[in-house]
Amino acid sequence: MTDILHNPDLAAYTRHQAAEYFAVTLDDGNQLERLQIIRRVPGKRLVCRGYWRGREVFAKFFIGQQSAKYLARDRRGSQYLSAAGITTPSLLLQATIAAQSCHLLLYAAVNAPNAEEIWQALIEDESAQFALAGRLVEEVAYHHAAGLYQSDLYLKNFLVDADHIYTLDGDGIRRLRPYFKRCQALQNLALLLSKLDVYALEGWLPALLVKYAAALGYGTVPAVPAMQRRIAKHRAEEMRQYADKKVLRTCTDVVVVKRPTYFLAINRARDSVILRDSLKRPDALLDAPSATRLKSGNTCTVAAIEIDQRKMVIKRYNIKSFWHGLGRAFRSSRAVVSWSNAHRLMIAGLATPQVIAVLERRYWLWRKQAYLLTEFVSAPDAVVFFADQAIVLAQKQQVAQGIARLFYRLYLLRLEHGDFKATNLLIHGTVPLLIDLDSMRQYLCHATFRPRHIRDVRRFMKNWQSDAEVRHLLIEAFRAVYRDTDLLDQAGLVIKQSERQ
Repeated sequence: MTDILHNPDLAAYTRHQAAEYFAVTLDDGNQLERLQIIRRVPGKRLVCRGYWRGREVFAKFFIGQQSAKYLARDRRGSQYLSAAGITTPSLLLQATIAAQSCHLLLYAAVNAPNAEEIWQALIEDESAQFALAGRLVEEVAYHHAAGLYQSDLYLKNFLVDADHIYTLDGDGIRRLRPYFKRCQALQNLALLLSKLDVYALEGWLPALLVKYAAALGYGTVPAVPAMQRRIAKHRAEEMRQYADKKVLRTCTDVVVVKRPTYFLAINRARDSVILRDSLKRPDALLDAPSATRLKSGNTCTVAAIEIDQRKMVIKRYNIKSFWHGLGRAFRSSRAVVSWSNAHRLMIAGLATPQVIAVLERRYWLWRKQAYLLTEFVSAPDAVVFFADQAIVLAQKQQVAQGIARLFYRLYLLRLEHGDFKATNLLIHGTVPLLIDLDSMRQYLCHATFRPRHIRDVRRFMKNWQSDAEVRHLLIEAFRAVYRDTDLLDQAGLVIKQSERQ
């Protein structure tokens, strides 16, 4: 059996990898045993699964100067839910660990997966996903009927079994204001719906709003266009907050180190001593005998490398001249922009190789060379894929549909890639992956974004302007997916009479 560490430094565990199992002694002498971390908020909170008096529990450790405040808020939210008859894990104990300046809430364990885990498991089953979305909408309606709302609505905050949905995270539970209650409730519903896949939701929204109105007993169903605007606003704000702010500082997902001479951000799940040591000499990684050079150019140098027996890709964004360096000196490097945009795609559910680390060399505010480290994905680009005669037509049609859905998701999210060469789209199995994200931009105004998206589509289709067969295949897929056919006409995706069969 794995050795169990007793009474470790919990504050350190909020930031660093913990022992597989550990135990903590409470001030009343009881022990929490076989604790495993399932969530951490650096410097503030640990959520663990473990045992107390032989019973399986979830333990929330509140750490830091404001720990008492956050504990009180979490306990109050849990009490609100219980008083309203909303299913939530039972609160078993409030305790302290004086030696660590820590407060604790113990909740009864519920052995059920969270809604996000179920959603991902149903990725190939749209009808099952719709059923799950309907249950979540009804659950939020019950919250609103009780005069409550969850201010921090994530799919992870719901545990789902065959009969019940358990609401977690009392810290985010608030009472609806007495005035404009319906408006506030609809904003909260929009927040939940913004977490669902943007493409699937466009087709599901009317039916989900009917479910919401029925669960509340409303005589009128919320208007679809108004709800679409609310959802789009929440989704855009979440992407901006996460990609442009959160992943550029130390948080649950990322570790950031800032020094006068460099800025380093590392994917927390991939952080290691070996990785950090390797990034002290990034140019040596590019020039190592074992590295495979993928691109050598004035603007960037790319190589496939291996760190800690894992294959990765390192990309160095070069400074071409003094004037080029001066122009890039006081703005985010293209490596950091790519890092942010990879996280923007990830939170939107769009596929791109996982980013592992980003490094900027600096002299105080003056930025110099920058490096981006991503996972290595062995996959052909779109041109190579469609040119492969060994691939059957049905598989090419499936990939063409996937590409069309990717473009339509970008359209709904108002994301411009900016450099849609076919070499920037890898086909991994049948899944298209976007790469080279340093030109990607997020738009607020649809009127401004629309011509940019048309330009992206035109640029992508330019790769097959002399290949009528592939072009026809892609146009059919785009026209089957897009609801805005005028946009496709403007982008030149029209099947000519001579191409019709």
